[in-house]
Amino acid sequence: MSAPRIIFVNRVYWPSQAATAQLLADLAEALVTRGWSVHVVAAGADPTTRHGVIVHRTGPGDTHGSLLSRALNYGRFLAGARRVLQERLQNGDIVVPMTDPPLLGAAIAGLTRERGARIVHWIQDIYPEIVPAHAGRWAALPLWPLRWLRNRSWRAADRCVPVSADMATTVARQGVSPAAISTVHNWAPRELLTPASPASVARVRQQWGLGDKFIVAYSGNLGRVHDFATVLGAATLLAGETDIVFLFIGQGAQMPAVVSAARQLSNVHFLPPTPREHLAAALAAADAHLVTLKPGFEKLVCPSKLAGILAAGRPALYVGPLDTEIARMLADGPCGCSIAPGHAADLAAAIRRLRDEPSTRVAISQQARRRYEEHFTLAGAVDSWVEGFRTLDRARRLETSIATSHGR
Repeated sequence: MSAPRIIFVNRVYWPSQAATAQLLADLAEALVTRGWSVHVVAAGADPTTRHGVIVHRTGPGDTHGSLLSRALNYGRFLAGARRVLQERLQNGDIVVPMTDPPLLGAAIAGLTRERGARIVHWIQDIYPEIVPAHAGRWAALPLWPLRWLRNRSWRAADRCVPVSADMATTVARQGVSPAAISTVHNWAPRELLTPASPASVARVRQQWGLGDKFIVAYSGNLGRVHDFATVLGAATLLAGETDIVFLFIGQGAQMPAVVSAARQLSNVHFLPPTPREHLAAALAAADAHLVTLKPGFEKLVCPSKLAGILAAGRPALYVGPLDTEIARMLADGPCGCSIAPGHAADLAAAIRRLRDEPSTRVAISQQARRRYEEHFTLAGAVDSWVEGFRTLDRARRLETSIATSHGR
């Protein structure tokens, strides 16, 4: 009996630069190098094979603007994904839906079971709970049928793979057996495996035109779940200390609001997203990095940028709820510090301390790189995924053997 095919399903994939597209491409291609047969179902126009991964496209729809166009694109992708699976799904396959679009796994769970395939939910975000976390508790009531469908698909799954311990707690509270939950952290981009050279770091700082400033960077998506009010509050308090600058590198839903709020702050700068091939030097060029999360989202999402910060060997300044895996990890290292939302003065004090104590900064940076090597490498994540797939394959073989014996 041959090893099962692995079929990932996600709206975005290469060449998209969306976070889940990059994560999926990393994992899919790494599994191919380990000898697995890997397929991806994603939106787009042209089926292809890239680095051994067979990519099935469902048609246009990998970008969206308004809420209406987003909903239409989600619907088109779900219909297209079901069509591809109906045409190609085989008994014994392992189907791995991600969470773009939300509730994707629930939408294809029935079809997967009908075809005798296994299903593993790769949980990057927890929907629909994110909606009331944004809109208020009043929005939770009309969403309960979606939550019920989601929970049913989770409980019936062969495995659920959330990306943080906090999210795993949420999954378990929905009635999923702890034995079926495996936490696998998102990894740092593979381009960060080798630390950036001092020359490349110096070149990036020169390109930024920030000279010998102490750079506090936020690199990545400026999404709705992130706290920027505390960061801008700290920037305001530090505006008179001209050797400290705040640098936002990226884009996202909150970018216009952040740009507007920082209009009067000369110590706040903005840059577009950094291409992956230059990411190692860009992350290392900052002296410290920000990770932020609004209260209420800590058990629903996990900022994946922490892995890249640790890989770059830079201190992490976390602004968010303190009873979280991130806060505990930074304290255990120690590889950074944590500040409660709204405490801009505490964030400003932490930045001053890092600026004024180079030896502390160096020690934290060394711990950060060690933490990355222990918990956030692609190779380590692939090991965890492979072990999970092998466990499912062994169970399949045992079930087949028992069925064959009974048939005799």
